[in-house]
Amino acid sequence: MTINLDQLLERKQATEDQVVTYLVAHFYEPMRHLALTVLQDALAADDVAQETLLKAARRIHQYEPHSNLKAWVYRIGLNEARAHLRRQKARQRWQGWFKQEAGRETAVPSPETLAIQNERDQKLWQAVNQLPDKHRLPVLLRYNHNLSTPEIAEVLDLPPGTVRSRLHYAHQQLHHLLTHDR
Repeated sequence: MTINLDQLLERKQATEDQVVTYLVAHFYEPMRHLALTVLQDALAADDVAQETLLKAARRIHQYEPHSNLKAWVYRIGLNEARAHLRRQKARQRWQGWFKQEAGRETAVPSPETLAIQNERDQKLWQAVNQLPDKHRLPVLLRYNHNLSTPEIAEVLDLPPGTVRSRLHYAHQQLHHLLTHDR
């Protein structure tokens, strides 16, 4: 039996299970393909497709029944893929910044020094990537983009005190992750 999601939504009779089942059945593969086209990474495309459908299910109340559901879901999917690209590029820029800063220490580093620096960079990035987004994003904005606390607060639409708290917590977590890794 095929459900007509628009009719159920219009009558406010759609259950969460019906919405999720419908979205997965009709949009998982197209969203995965869209993300794969944008990201060129199959694992990331799977993540983006899943996140797209979760976001669409959570925001189904914002969809206007009998408008274009496909276009609405695709817009969410494209935004998710772009957001993933932005996060990926920010991580790459941060890695570049760390490599640049490490390069200033010595003019011609020895192979041993390079190996140690690369290992240190990898450990730092592994630790940063273990942080949840709510703590990783303020760190990226502070140290990669040199934004002040008020600027970060504006970008993330948070109070400055929350940004300071998240940065403090991120620093503690990074310290813990890096010192316990030794």
